[in-house]
Amino acid sequence: MARIGDDKLDDLRARADIVEVIGAQVRLRKAGRNYVGLCPFHQEKTPSFSVNRERGFFHCFGCGVGGTVFDFVMRVEALTFPEAVRSLARRYGVEIPERGEPGMPSSEREALITANQVAAEFYAHVLWNTPDGSIAREYLKSRAITVETAKTFMLGFAPARPSSLAAALNRRGLAKPGTVLGLVREDSDGARDLFRARLIFPIRDVQARVIGFGGRVLDQRLPKYINSPESPLYSKARSIYGISEARQTIVANDRVIVVEGYIDAIVLAQAGFKEVVASLGTALTADQLRIVGRYTKNVLACFDGDDAGRHASMRALEVFLDAGLLARGVFIPSGYDPDTLVRERGAATFAQALEKAISLYDYLVETLAAGAAGEPFRRAEAARTVAELLKKVRDPFVFNALSQKASKLGIEERLLREHARPIAANGSDRRKQFELKRPAADAGFKAEVGLVALAIFHPLLRKDIQTAARTGDFEDRTLGELVLEMPADESGLAELESRVSERLQPEQRSMVSALAVDPQMDDAERARKLADDFIRTLAHRRTRREIESLTRGAAGSDDPSAAQAVIVLRRGSDGRK
Repeated sequence: MARIGDDKLDDLRARADIVEVIGAQVRLRKAGRNYVGLCPFHQEKTPSFSVNRERGFFHCFGCGVGGTVFDFVMRVEALTFPEAVRSLARRYGVEIPERGEPGMPSSEREALITANQVAAEFYAHVLWNTPDGSIAREYLKSRAITVETAKTFMLGFAPARPSSLAAALNRRGLAKPGTVLGLVREDSDGARDLFRARLIFPIRDVQARVIGFGGRVLDQRLPKYINSPESPLYSKARSIYGISEARQTIVANDRVIVVEGYIDAIVLAQAGFKEVVASLGTALTADQLRIVGRYTKNVLACFDGDDAGRHASMRALEVFLDAGLLARGVFIPSGYDPDTLVRERGAATFAQALEKAISLYDYLVETLAAGAAGEPFRRAEAARTVAELLKKVRDPFVFNALSQKASKLGIEERLLREHARPIAANGSDRRKQFELKRPAADAGFKAEVGLVALAIFHPLLRKDIQTAARTGDFEDRTLGELVLEMPADESGLAELESRVSERLQPEQRSMVSALAVDPQMDDAERARKLADDFIRTLAHRRTRREIESLTRGAAGSDDPSAAQAVIVLRRGSDGRK
């Protein structure tokens, strides 16, 4: 992708109000010059998440995450920086020019995205505007799916003729992308469509881009469902159906409902449960769950209420733990699935099932405890099963809580913990490796990052800060180069923010964002004093390093001038060592 111009970034920054962007997913309230709310990136009950509109930064003092509006979109939607820019540009009507021939996609990836979009529009046209779609329209009516709901999910229909989509893509110059995506296949008879005589379910990513399709027959042919093959855009194991439609409701309600099928998800959304997603015809994967885990940690997973469904829920627990989630199981009455339960017994019945959801971990422990009562060998086997699951828990606090719950197995908690967190060969407790660790930044490191922040937010200080960078006081070359590239005035602020997003390490970005939302940064005099302090810190560090180097050299030298040079440097450093 072509480099995005400074003028376009400045235009986008002016339009993309960070409070508006974040406020669409986090409930914010005014607090002085900042807005505060509950952090969307970790669970908390007391708000520690701040947003500063003037500077265009956010910061969470609980988990340390922070950055610009671009960082927020990157993190929430799992995008690269250029993708986040384009996502915001589409939202705010800023045109980002593409490199390439007029009217043609700028890259192969863009061509693939275009081909999928053309295919989705083709299938939708067939469903709603042609005689071929009548059978699918009747089917949707029989499932009580309204036209409005079907259009919300972009449903379509693939005609039975063998090369209808192939011809449509060819007319748009997208034959090759269609083949790469697996929508069209070449054989001895020419190009043939993958999906024929099937109801089509477009699969979209968090940016609402079509990445793949699912297709369902409306007769007795097998297989009943097929999906797009793996492609540069689509992976069944790393995609989840309905996330584009559900994302905002998931954040607003702080929960997600996970079901198995496309129709289940669509019918539940139509019934008011809009925070619903579905797996793609296979068992849930940890990668799929990590997608929803970006928006909430409260997962309600639907299972059949029969014995097979309950066993499936216990098997699924391992996958949830791999994804860092503790799900609750919603057991649907035997003989129903979420779709038929809502259609036949009403949305209130499904809501009651949600209210009765139980922790999958608790259910597993209680089931194992009941099956092992009075049997030492069974209790031991049950404890091993739980200990193996606990090995997947990385959060030490969650590990502690779950270990305590496992006491129902009748096994000493200490023994269970030792098996789940083995003692290392040197005798140290390996649990320490799971503790949250953040490198302790020394004064020089903090001063360098602090000067970057001050240079961004206070242009009048840039000249002095750039002088410090030119003298070699910045040991981190990335930070020094970032300072030296800054213009003397306030122009290009969006470009500076983009460089912060692209170049700084997470801890560095966190420190910059913390200063950005600090009310003390509003005071120009305080900012000047802080800059002077940081510059002195770097100068003293440079002198100290020179003294250390000369001292090592003098120790191995008979030249008295070497020792004299050390003395002079020490006197010039105000006695600091």
